[in-house]
Amino acid sequence: MERFLKNIALCFLLVQCSHRSKPEKTVYPKQAEQTVKTRQVRILDKIPLYIQEVKNLTIFAGDSEPEYLIKLIPEQTFGKTGEPYLTTIRRCVVDDKGRVIIKNTDSNYKHTLYVYNTDGSYHIQLGRQGRGPGEYGFISRLYAKAGKVFVLDNTGQRLNEYSTKDYSFERSTLIEQWSIRNDPAVQGLHFGGIIPRNDGNYIASFFEQVSDTGRLIFKNLLMDSNGNKLDFEPLLFPSGLKVRVSKSMRPSGVLLFMGITTTALSDKDTLYSVWTRDFLIKKYDAKGVYQSAIYYPIEGLPFDLDASAKSNPFSPSAYDIKKAFDDMDKELPETNPVVASVKSSM
Repeated sequence: MERFLKNIALCFLLVQCSHRSKPEKTVYPKQAEQTVKTRQVRILDKIPLYIQEVKNLTIFAGDSEPEYLIKLIPEQTFGKTGEPYLTTIRRCVVDDKGRVIIKNTDSNYKHTLYVYNTDGSYHIQLGRQGRGPGEYGFISRLYAKAGKVFVLDNTGQRLNEYSTKDYSFERSTLIEQWSIRNDPAVQGLHFGGIIPRNDGNYIASFFEQVSDTGRLIFKNLLMDSNGNKLDFEPLLFPSGLKVRVSKSMRPSGVLLFMGITTTALSDKDTLYSVWTRDFLIKKYDAKGVYQSAIYYPIEGLPFDLDASAKSNPFSPSAYDIKKAFDDMDKELPETNPVVASVKSSM
């Protein structure tokens, strides 16, 4: 069999300021005559009003020098001769044993999970395709936390749990049987996903279905491992924008360039959220109560609709997007999102 090598880079977005640029609470940088350009971002000449209204906000200078420089280098090689043939890697997570779990997708969008040791050698396959116990179809979420691997099976509408001791199947719960689904706070909403916490509970998200055009809003609640709602301040996060496209097109996802909210959990179950069009990171405690925020006055590079549509195979065509925006009397953004994702290592 032809040798197939795949390098995995585990990337973390860590942005901090050095001691040469210490922030002060709600201090706004002096306005410049023009926006300063850098290689990756552009520094804003003033702080937007809606940013200034954020409470407990710390603003860093847009040209702050980072305390840490991140250089991506090949760390490990997976998929040597005689091991599973890796086609397209959609996601990878690292468990408490230091092993890497890879979600591989073939040309038919069939998902398979492979576990690799820290030295890159193949360890075991996790579960398999199917509808039986421990099996899965289309995997929409994959997490490894607190000695377990969590697989959200979109096909079976269930959550599978596996032990990292031997990667055996432990249990499966049907989403429709979670009592939180009947809570008045999420009545009429659709299930959006879960994030496992270190305390054994989950953050569950729900959203209202948008038929043609509109912004998706996700409501996040806390539930226990049996699907019961717990005491938690509901968090509302805006997500992608859906637009009406020609009927001849296949169903498409949301327009990511219009901004989404991405979240991350710390080891202490502190939640961080980022609206990708602004470098604004908000912090919430384990009860869902807002604590503070940090902001960098920068924006992304100029937006190119054609390039954006071509880069996403599930995106509507540039023509359809432009027509949809004209119908809504809405303007396309001038810049790309400034943040791609957020990861927490705190």
